[in-house]
Amino acid sequence: MQKDLNSDTGDKWRKSKTYFIIGYVFLLAMALFWSVDSSIVLILFSIAFYFLFLGFYTRPSNQKKYDPYKTTSTRSGDPSTTFADTLKNILQKKPAAPKYSSRTSATATPEVQRRIVLLFVFGVFVVFFIFFIGSVFFNSSDGIDADVYYFDEAEQQYWSGNYDSAYINYRRAMQANDQSVEAMEGYGRVLTARDQADSALLMFDKALAINPDFARATYSKALVYFNQEKNDDAITLLTPVLERNPEYYDAMLLIGDCYFAQKKYGDALIWYANAYENGGIRSQALCYRLAYLYDEKENYPIAIDLYKETLSYDTTVIEIYKRLGELLPNEDGNYYRTQVVRLQQTN
Repeated sequence: MQKDLNSDTGDKWRKSKTYFIIGYVFLLAMALFWSVDSSIVLILFSIAFYFLFLGFYTRPSNQKKYDPYKTTSTRSGDPSTTFADTLKNILQKKPAAPKYSSRTSATATPEVQRRIVLLFVFGVFVVFFIFFIGSVFFNSSDGIDADVYYFDEAEQQYWSGNYDSAYINYRRAMQANDQSVEAMEGYGRVLTARDQADSALLMFDKALAINPDFARATYSKALVYFNQEKNDDAITLLTPVLERNPEYYDAMLLIGDCYFAQKKYGDALIWYANAYENGGIRSQALCYRLAYLYDEKENYPIAIDLYKETLSYDTTVIEIYKRLGELLPNEDGNYYRTQVVRLQQTN
């Protein structure tokens, strides 16, 4: 009989251990897919919780076995009894058992009590899970909040370079609201990043069909044309956008890039200078372009200042040191000529 009990306990421990291992595996999978999609994380967490619950539920109770050969003293002064044991006995001391009638059940065993607690915890989790699902997917009518939620998630993922997750959430935003031009434009940007230019253009056109004045979609479409070296098409799109939005500096830089690619340096200079002076746009690329354009126009004082500003962003551009060494005479140019020699030796 004792062997049967030990065998049954061993089976319970093995089953409990298996459930725990499965639960930990799903927790690990949840950690791996954490940034992919919130619904996948929720599903994996639910499965992991379920198996961990089964692990606790099937685990045999840790009851002490009776040893007929072990003698204990009932005296309070027994040195084998620690203070912690005494305190535990006091706290767990139960009042005298009442007399039970034929309709009254006896007190539940520790094993039954343990399972009742575990079932209660599992029930609380189920209720929480239901409320969580409802708050995410049924937060408002007609999916109004859903499309905003998915769009915000997609935007964060897109700008952090997580295009696969952004792709999924832009699609969900469009499914929640088929008139969301913002989601369409964002989805088009993801398609552009994935080298699906034709599909991206279709998505931008779809957004512009709903809202022809949506400047961001026009800009994104023009950017695709610029990357395809269709500079005239991009300029045609951007010109009316800048007429309606004279402070749209990203579009201003893009149209300047289109003119620069066509070697129409006078037009490029107008747009670049506007972005630099009125928009406060500062970057190595813009300063370098402006310095080069003013240098071409033989406006050397401005070109020199812009070349120096470019070096404040990147001090390793040998061509700028060379040009400054040529533009600045005598001692003023010695520093830059010396830097050219140093960088050439380093490289």
